Amino acid sequence: MNNTIVNSTITSIKVSLISVLITFFISITFIYFNSYKKNKKKSIMDILILLPMFIPPSAIGYIILITLGKNSFIGVILEKYFNIRIIFTIQACIIASVIVTLPLMYQSIKTSIFAIDQDIINASKLDGASDFKIFTKIILPLCKNGIYSGILLSFARSLGEFGATILVAKTQTLPMAMYNAIEANQTKTTIIILFVILSISILLIIIYHNLNKDKI
Repeated sequence: MNNTIVNSTITSIKVSLISVLITFFISITFIYFNSYKKNKKKSIMDILILLPMFIPPSAIGYIILITLGKNSFIGVILEKYFNIRIIFTIQACIIASVIVTLPLMYQSIKTSIFAIDQDIINASKLDGASDFKIFTKIILPLCKNGIYSGILLSFARSLGEFGATILVAKTQTLPMAMYNAIEANQTKTTIIILFVILSISILLIIIYHNLNKDKI
């Protein structure tokens, strides 16, 4: 296995792990502050979080490009005052990955939380438990399978991300490496990358199946 494939695999796993960590905390934070509120702001935020699930990844990449590019308002400020350039870096790759995986993480955890028997939560409130304690000590442990599923699905989605990444990053992830190998007519390299991707994907499917075997 050549260095390109090894480095691409390491980069993909690194980007996926970081993006999953970020999406997990974003999802948990948003759900904690908004799950039990019924207002227009909550509905708008729900739409914004789930929107990437319904639009093409290339559109997401373009939005990132015009929002954080060197000629954009944010891009100019970051480069002028902080000497930070995001587009065509691994940071852009992580941002794209976070955006496309957030709906999966958020929806998986949210669905699991709303499946909890409300009587358990009400009983905890009657015992004087604070909302934070109920959320961290009761709700999250009860929906751990939903959390694990969200993490696995988000990791798998991040690992296969290509459409948004190709527009905003030069980082050599596995999908990017495979694309470049196909373009260069490197059949052997393409097949090896395909084998690596399939191996990781099958492993994730096995783990996901074991987590949800009681539901299948």
